[in-house]
Amino acid sequence: MTKHFFHTIFIGACLAIFAVQPSIADPKPARALGDSKVIASVPAPGFPEGIAVSKGLIYTSGPAAFVPNTGAPKIFAFDLKSGQLVKTITVLNQAPPFQTLSCLVIGKDDNLYVVGLNNIIKINQKTGNQSVYAAPFYPSFNSAYNDPNNPRPPYLLNDLAFDEEGNLYITDSFQATIWRVPPGGGAPEVWFQDARLDGIYGVNGVRVNPKNKRLYVSVTWDGLNNGYIYSLPIHEDGIKPTAFDLRLEHTYQTSPSGIYGIQGPDGIAFGKSGKLYVALAGSSQISVLKQNAQGLYDVEVVNYAGPAAQPGDLYNPLPWANPANIAFNDKAGTLLVTNHASLVNPTDPALFKVFDVYVNDKAGKLFNGDD
Repeated sequence: MTKHFFHTIFIGACLAIFAVQPSIADPKPARALGDSKVIASVPAPGFPEGIAVSKGLIYTSGPAAFVPNTGAPKIFAFDLKSGQLVKTITVLNQAPPFQTLSCLVIGKDDNLYVVGLNNIIKINQKTGNQSVYAAPFYPSFNSAYNDPNNPRPPYLLNDLAFDEEGNLYITDSFQATIWRVPPGGGAPEVWFQDARLDGIYGVNGVRVNPKNKRLYVSVTWDGLNNGYIYSLPIHEDGIKPTAFDLRLEHTYQTSPSGIYGIQGPDGIAFGKSGKLYVALAGSSQISVLKQNAQGLYDVEVVNYAGPAAQPGDLYNPLPWANPANIAFNDKAGTLLVTNHASLVNPTDPALFKVFDVYVNDKAGKLFNGDD
């Protein structure tokens, strides 16, 4: 009886030991959704806007601001794991005083394609060799917001995206225009124009959906400071869409007395989950949209806000300041975001960072050769 009793105690103890073993070997718990931390510091001239991931590197481009005499614009490449600056590419063919760069993507040929003030520059990742891929972009739309007493540039090329066939689409924020450049580069053509894309700061972010069927764009601020997500069909025969094809997906309503205020949608990106992630430059947040029963991206699932923890400085987190563009770090399940800080007055170079946000998602299919 006693022997059986001690045998039972021994077996129970062994089972208890084995029962707790799996907790010791459990993988590191995932971060909380919305958790944010600083990944890299962006050197001068700052004002980073574009962001793309390729071959273990995070590329950012800037300055995306009308600040004169900042010198030649630059692309910085940071190690995806450590955030350390790996290389700097000085971009040529940009005329002073406003030598600006906005967004960039990776092509199927592994080259970088970056938006200058009035051209698209192709850059070899390995050698740094540069050439003009598309130019010029002539003014062709009379914006309702071009105040003769406070004139602005006649065009403002902003974001870009490839489709599956290699056509490149570029948004023009001051001309209510989406340009298209044929595969291989050359002269751009107006693909779509419409007054609904016009605004104080008009059509901005652009992405082709993973099925290569529709082009999605953001409009940052109309005359009432409302923002929008629109989409257009991509016809297989190359026929351009008409005004009747422009589909309103989601409205970011301004509420000056509300929690969000002027939201200002900027860069956009599709997740593998099918969600659409939207950087809100005005309210410094990330909005996450999903499709409703009619297939419109009109349901906001969540709205993330900062700040971002700064490694080594727990007491001074980074405020999210006008996030501009987003890319995915698939291995970490995070969004990588440029802290553009373009609306902060006075300018604070300490805000020029890349931060991440844990979203437990990966990039949707891109037609640009990203690994």
